[in-house]
Amino acid sequence: MIDEKYNKILEYFKTISQIPRNSKEEEKIAEFLCTFANKRNLYYRKDKFNNVLIKKKASKGYENKKTILFQAHTDMVCEKKENSNHDFKKDKIEIIEKTNTLHAKDTTLGADDGIGVAFLMLLLDDEDIKHPDIECLFTTEEEIGMNGARCFDYSDINASYLINLDGEEENTAIVGCAGGITIEYKKELERYPIDNEVYELSISNLYGGHSGVDINKGRINSNLLVANILKDIDDIKIISFIGGNKDNAIANSTKVVFTTTKLVNDIVKEKLSNIKITKEDSNMKVSCKKVENNNYQAISNKESKNILTLINNLKQNVIEYSKDVKDLVETSGNIGVVKIDKDVCIIKESLRSSDDNKRKLYQKENNTLAHNLEFSIEEYGEYPGWKYNPNSKLQEVYINSYKKYHDDNPNICAIHAGVECGMIYEKLPHLDMISLGPDIKDVHTPNETLYLDSCKRLLQTLIDMIDNLD
Repeated sequence: MIDEKYNKILEYFKTISQIPRNSKEEEKIAEFLCTFANKRNLYYRKDKFNNVLIKKKASKGYENKKTILFQAHTDMVCEKKENSNHDFKKDKIEIIEKTNTLHAKDTTLGADDGIGVAFLMLLLDDEDIKHPDIECLFTTEEEIGMNGARCFDYSDINASYLINLDGEEENTAIVGCAGGITIEYKKELERYPIDNEVYELSISNLYGGHSGVDINKGRINSNLLVANILKDIDDIKIISFIGGNKDNAIANSTKVVFTTTKLVNDIVKEKLSNIKITKEDSNMKVSCKKVENNNYQAISNKESKNILTLINNLKQNVIEYSKDVKDLVETSGNIGVVKIDKDVCIIKESLRSSDDNKRKLYQKENNTLAHNLEFSIEEYGEYPGWKYNPNSKLQEVYINSYKKYHDDNPNICAIHAGVECGMIYEKLPHLDMISLGPDIKDVHTPNETLYLDSCKRLLQTLIDMIDNLD
């Protein structure tokens, strides 16, 4: 019987993978979920942010148990390989299935958090799983600041428990998370004719990754590497600088066009000889070449140096580790996007911390530096952390259910990444909360992989948890 339910989850996941669902483009997936609920005569409502809430009444004999809220987000990070022509606005994800894995052809898979959506669809559709009243919340824009969870009206949520299905490790339950904010530094630019040699420096094929959970793995940020290479070129004038796509992803590709009289190749070789390259980044590609001056105009040397100074001096990567939890990153920064094109420079940074006061301190330091370099600053997408509950009934039930289907104990931990539980906790602090998920590797990259055996075991654990909660 569990195989049948597991196969249904995979069917649901493959179905929603045909629906474009980039952040801010969740209209179609929201309509799909409303139709799904309507066909099953379930209560549903969709708000103007394309959040969808669907409710299902308790099974017979479970009416007096406490209501459970399940939650997943419908949007996905849309990253692809450089040679891919995939259009995330209209093309379905091309899924490649192997014996125990799913991945996508040249793009992110969207298991973050499409597989969570599929789990919720099963709970709403299946008539054999015994359950109390359940509420399934499908939120939007999680990947760009959790705006859906931030703006949702929770007034008709009746749950006592929340099970979030946005986890990425089957043996790990998340019971706390960091808060964070996105900061955009912007500068208007003027351009001037040039008469020196023009060069193109490109760093590509880096591994990238999640700017929260992967920030302590030593992976190279292509924006930081390029800025470090160029910072000592005294007479540099930048023509264009394009690096990264998302503030919450470690930039894996950057290209800059600039002019100088210096011996650029020697500078690049010297800088690269002094950096530590992890095994994951060992396939890095570096190209530095002269290019034809196609009537380019560059920004001034002063503005070029100011931009490089900001990138090189913003608080980045791991800033501090937690003093209370071993190996937990407390505070970090990530310059995920740098864009110098036409007459504007935009730099986007994701700043995270489990200590709101620490985050605000480094935020202030970064902003002071940016002001001194004459950048304007816009802050958005701020989200709160989620405080660990040492008396959680939900954790206790989860551990007991997990052990029935595994030979070990689960990890119970806080993480250095934002999850929507923090946003929901701010609105509904009475909820007993936990975040779970199957094994998903390399999220936010075209290498994203979902492990199918972990989906089946997670389903067994969830069904047992539902049965054993009071």
